[in-house]
Formats: sequence, C-alpha cells, structure tokens
Amino acid sequence: MLVLGHPEYYPRFGFVRASAYGIRPGFDAPDEAMMALVLKGSACVAPGVIRYPAAFGV
Repeated sequence: MLVLGHPEYYPRFGFVRASAYGIRPGFDAPDEAMMALVLKGSACVAPGVIRYPAAFGV
C-alpha cells in the first residue's frame, strides 16, 4: 500500500519510506512523504516508478 502523506503521521501505522523498497513517484515529492506498507500475505514488493492516471494531473 502506498501513500503520499505526512511523514510524522503514517509511520505509527507501520509505513516506511517507499524508497526503501526502490519505489519512487513519477513526480516531485519529498522522499520522506512517499511511504509504503507491506500487507501481511503480500507477494514481494516490486521496485519501480509510481504512475498515476492522467486524470490526477501529476
């Protein structure tokens, strides 16, 4: 699960920097604000660039 959010809020739920998994946004965002949480029973985390649909405008 990926979120772009406040770096002091989401870690309390287990989120870590997405860059630790080799995941980065396809737009400018602070590294500490792009976070990932691996859910129990999930497959391996694939590194890469996050791509949003054009409707999001990023």
